[in-house]
Amino acid sequence: MKKPLLSVADMQRDVTAFPTLNAEEIAAARECGKTESCEAGRSLVEPGQRPVDSFVVVSGAVDIVDTSGDEERLLVTHGPGAIISDINALAGRPALAAWRAAQPTEVIRLSIAQTRLLLVRFPNLGEKWIAAYIRRRELLKNSGFEGLRVFGNHSDPATLRLREFLYRNGVPHHWIDIAENVNNTALPALGGQPLRLPAVVWGRDVLLQNPTVPELAVQVGLQQPIPDETFDTVIIGSGPAGLGAAVYAASEGLRTVVLDLIGPGGQAGASSRIENYPGFPTGLSGRELGLRIYLQALKFGATFSAPVHVTELRCRDDGLHDVVAEDGTTVRTRTVIISTGVSYRSLAVKGLAELRGSGVFYSATQVESMLCQNRPVHIIGAGNSAGQAAMYLSTFTENVSLVVRGGNLNKSLSSYLSERVLANPRIHVLLHNELRAIEGAATLEKVHLECTATGEMSVQESGGVFIFIGATPCTGFLGDHIRKDEKGFILTGADAAATGAWPLSDRLPCPLESSCPGVFAAGDCRSRTTKRVAFAVGDGALAVTCVHDFLGTYA
Repeated sequence: MKKPLLSVADMQRDVTAFPTLNAEEIAAARECGKTESCEAGRSLVEPGQRPVDSFVVVSGAVDIVDTSGDEERLLVTHGPGAIISDINALAGRPALAAWRAAQPTEVIRLSIAQTRLLLVRFPNLGEKWIAAYIRRRELLKNSGFEGLRVFGNHSDPATLRLREFLYRNGVPHHWIDIAENVNNTALPALGGQPLRLPAVVWGRDVLLQNPTVPELAVQVGLQQPIPDETFDTVIIGSGPAGLGAAVYAASEGLRTVVLDLIGPGGQAGASSRIENYPGFPTGLSGRELGLRIYLQALKFGATFSAPVHVTELRCRDDGLHDVVAEDGTTVRTRTVIISTGVSYRSLAVKGLAELRGSGVFYSATQVESMLCQNRPVHIIGAGNSAGQAAMYLSTFTENVSLVVRGGNLNKSLSSYLSERVLANPRIHVLLHNELRAIEGAATLEKVHLECTATGEMSVQESGGVFIFIGATPCTGFLGDHIRKDEKGFILTGADAAATGAWPLSDRLPCPLESSCPGVFAAGDCRSRTTKRVAFAVGDGALAVTCVHDFLGTYA
């Protein structure tokens, strides 16, 4: 077994990641769980096992062992008072590492339900427990832990889709670009027949070959089975509005399930940095914000499943609603909160669709940025998302062009961000410019820009075009019974009533209720909303208030 990258002493010094519970906290855990004794060498959990229980060490010690690489490697040893748990244990996902008793050990075992009970019943302990989850993931990323290995070519859109899905859902993984000579021996080392790429591997075990995203989701435990029952509310979309709704709905006792096409974070999850969200003065990425709210919702018992492509919403005659997925799965619910958000519009430029994922991108996370490392990139747009993308990409390359159709950057960017962009020597702001054409066969190679002020055309090399223009609501799956404005945003409240489609005479729709009673909209997909992350979270909370009012009226 290899030695750990960090010594046990070093790991234990991080009291946030590895707190030691006091006697009172251990007693609280004992109250919720079950005490058991383990002989030395006994396995408590093995990688891939699910569901995963959590443990508190009473006496003895437990080794956490990484088996994802070519050799087993000790990560840390937990002693008395330690919490042995991970985000996956709360989320119902498979275990990432082996948990083995290093000596005769006494532990308190807690199931997922018992862990949630503990976190809610004892808030001070819950705060310590959740903080450990977040910090441990940060340490895991920096420890050399590989997790899943994804073998694929950097120019392959299928490989990018898998990596984006894993990244957005916080699944530890390591990408191996088979186009690089240094990785030529990696595939033969797995043995057997030639693999169909992209391939997903754990250690030396090939788990999946050229999988779809849903197949990968089942493997890593993200596409959760949905109980055959009537829920109090189904939330469609897990961007900031959907996540906010999930926290409030689950914490207030509503049976809640959240369905999403990608995973927690929504469009905000593609943002490299959010600096104007209250309470985080140093900023945080959209993915980090999504993870924190996701954990809160899990703590209170919300169920999440992704990817789920909702294709239809049926408002039934008995007052219930059916949410229908592409695979035919139907979820029955008393209320629905639509929080599907918006997507960035594309441009009428030939070749963009063909090269999507091979040099044309609509988000700028670490996954996409690594593909463009040390190559010139072009960002199309002038809003805050484009500005943040420019700042983030400038840490990967010295040549970032921000292509702006207008003539004044300060009109579209927040003042702090505008000043930062203009002061960055790696960012070149091209005012009065528009993208007219792109070149490239398998991957993007060049862009054609027109200066609209002079009519002059320029051709520039490019390793990536990042598009952040306008917003189109993701409401195309809704039928005519859910009325929308001329741009496709969902009408709610008085606007919904004014359409003449509201069917009830004894009351008007609540502020976030659509033209179908019991169906609510929150966040960017709703008409007349402010497109801000904090507003979306608040809108999700308000939607839950409306749900309570509806259920109280029709209970």
